[in-house]
Amino acid sequence: MLSNLLRGYQRVGCRPMALRYFCLDLVYKDDYVEKLRNSFYSEERSNVLLPTYKKAMLYPDDLAVRDNVGEYTYFQLYMAAKRLSIQISNICGSGASLPVGFFCANNAMWIVMLWSCWMSGQVAVPLRTLPSLELLRLQAVDCRPSLLLGTPENENIMEELAKTLNAATIMLNHDFVPPVKDISSTTIYAQQLVITGKSGVLMPEAMLPNDFYENSMAMMLYTSNETHSPKPVMLSHRNMDAQVRCLIDTWRLGPNDTLLPVLPMLHMHIAIGAVLHVGGNVVLQGGFNTSSIWNSLLGVNLSTKKRCTCFLAMPIVYKQMIAEYQKMFLKDTRMVEYIKKHCSEKMRLMATGFAMLPDSVFNSWRDITGHHILEYYGMLETGFVLGHAIEEGPKELPKVVNQIRAPKPQPRSFPPNYKTGMLGTPLLGVTARLMSPTGKEIFKCQNHVDGPIKTGPLSEASKIPVANFDPSKAVAVGQLEIACKHLPGVDVEENFIPTGDMCAFYNDNFYFISKTCDVVTVGGFKLNGSEVKKVLLSHPKINDVAVLAIPNEVWGHRLCVICIVSPNVEIELESIESYCQEHLPPYKCPQVVKVVVAK
Repeated sequence: MLSNLLRGYQRVGCRPMALRYFCLDLVYKDDYVEKLRNSFYSEERSNVLLPTYKKAMLYPDDLAVRDNVGEYTYFQLYMAAKRLSIQISNICGSGASLPVGFFCANNAMWIVMLWSCWMSGQVAVPLRTLPSLELLRLQAVDCRPSLLLGTPENENIMEELAKTLNAATIMLNHDFVPPVKDISSTTIYAQQLVITGKSGVLMPEAMLPNDFYENSMAMMLYTSNETHSPKPVMLSHRNMDAQVRCLIDTWRLGPNDTLLPVLPMLHMHIAIGAVLHVGGNVVLQGGFNTSSIWNSLLGVNLSTKKRCTCFLAMPIVYKQMIAEYQKMFLKDTRMVEYIKKHCSEKMRLMATGFAMLPDSVFNSWRDITGHHILEYYGMLETGFVLGHAIEEGPKELPKVVNQIRAPKPQPRSFPPNYKTGMLGTPLLGVTARLMSPTGKEIFKCQNHVDGPIKTGPLSEASKIPVANFDPSKAVAVGQLEIACKHLPGVDVEENFIPTGDMCAFYNDNFYFISKTCDVVTVGGFKLNGSEVKKVLLSHPKINDVAVLAIPNEVWGHRLCVICIVSPNVEIELESIESYCQEHLPPYKCPQVVKVVVAK
C-alpha cells in the first residue's frame, strides 16, 4: 500500500527517487530474497556487473566466513562493510576511486574492509608487513593512499605511514561486526532494499549505481618480490567479475561448498570471491598451523554444511601436512582409514598453484587421501588461467530463476595419466599460446563460449601416450603467453601477457617446464634450474630452494643452490649433494650448495 501511494505521488510531478522498502514482519524475509533474486537475474541477463557484496544479500542468514575468532553470516559482513563504507566516504568522498590501503590478517575483517572500499567507490590496496617493512614503505609511497584501514596489531606501522603520507586512519577489529541478534529481523533486512526509480526493480541500497562499477578500478595489488620500483597490478571490477565467474564455472561451485584456502590473501581473494558469490562459505586460517588445518579439513565436530569440500594450498603446506600426518596419524590404523574415506567421499577438490609441486608430495598425498592435487596456473593480473575443470558439481546447485532441471552431478574423476607439472587447458574466456625465441607463434589454444579452438603445427606424435614422458621433448614447446577476454560479446583484439615461463603442449594439456630465466648453460649443456629445484623440493627436510647460475670463464656457469630449512631441522651439505647425485644426471648436479635456516 505504501509503495503504491509513493508511486502515485511520483506521477503527480515530484522528482523520481529510490524508494526504501519498509517492512512489516508479516512479510517473510524469503519473499524479499526471492524478489531480489529475480532482480539480479534480470540485471545479469543484461550483462550488468554486480559486485560480490551485493550478491551477499541473497544469503543473509547463511554462514559466510569462519575464522579463529568466530562465525559470520553474509548479512553481518554486509552490515559491517556498509557502516565502514560510510566512514570511508566521509573522508575520501563517495565514488572518488581513491586508493585506500588496509592491513589485515587472513580473517573475516579482510572481507569487511574489501567490501567497504567497493561500497564507497574506492580502490582497495591490501598491504602486508611481510616480507619486509622497507618493501611495505616503498609500496605505500608508490600508491599514496588517502586512508589507511587496519586492525590493532598493525597500529604502529599504520601511524608511521599515516604521518609520512599525511593519510587518515581507521582502526577496527571483530567487535565492529554487529551481532546476529541485533540484525536478524526481517524489518532490518528490508530497510537495506530500495525500488529503483527507473526500472522499478528491487535492489540493495547503495551509494553508487551498478554502472559505476563497469569502468572503475577495484584493486591495486603489489607482489612480495618487488624491489626498488614497485609496479602495482591494477584490476577493474570487470576483470575481477570475469575471474570469479571463470572459477565458478571451472569448479562448479555452489551454496553447499566450503573452501579452506591456505595461501597468501593476494593469491586466494578471487577463489574466496567465487565461493561467496554463490552462497558457499570460507574457512580462514589466521596463521599457519598444520594441526589446525587438519582439524578444519576433516570437519571435526562440525555439521555437514560447515565441512570442507574444496582445499586450496601451496605445495609447502601439503608437504608439512604430510609430515604432521606421519607424526600423528600413521600409527593409528582406524584414523588412517577414516582420513582416506572422509577425503575421498566428502572433498570435491584439492588444488595448488603459484609454486612447483614435487613428485614425492603428490604421490604421498594421493596415498593418504585418495585425491590428486590438481595444479592451476595463474598470475596476479589474470587469476587462474590454466587448469582442470571439475566434472562433479555440488550436491545442491545455486538457485536460478526459471531453472527447468538441475543437471545431475557426474562422478568425480581425474585427468587420465595425470602427473605433476600438468597444468591442464585454458579456463573459460582464456587464450594461451606458445611463442618461439624469435617471436613466432607456435601453438594457440582458446577456450571461449563456443568451445576450445586449437591452432598450430601439432603432429600426431603429440597424441601418442609415452610411459616416461619428457615435456621438454614435446612437439609444441615455447614461451607461454596469456590473453583473457573480459568483456563477453565484445569482439576485441587479444592482448597477450608474457608469463616468463617455458611450457609444452602434449596430449591436450599444457605442461610447465621451466622459467625462461632459469635456462642456463653449464659445460656446454643446457639445463633447467626449475628441474633441479623440483628435485630438491622433494627432500623431506627442505622447505624451499633458490637456484642461481654463477658466471664462470671455463664452464660458462656454475650451478648454485640455496636450500631453506626450518629452525629445528638439522641437515648436512653432504646429504644434499648425495640426494642430488641419486636423482639427477651428473651435469645437472649443483657445484655449490648452501643452507639457510628460516626465521
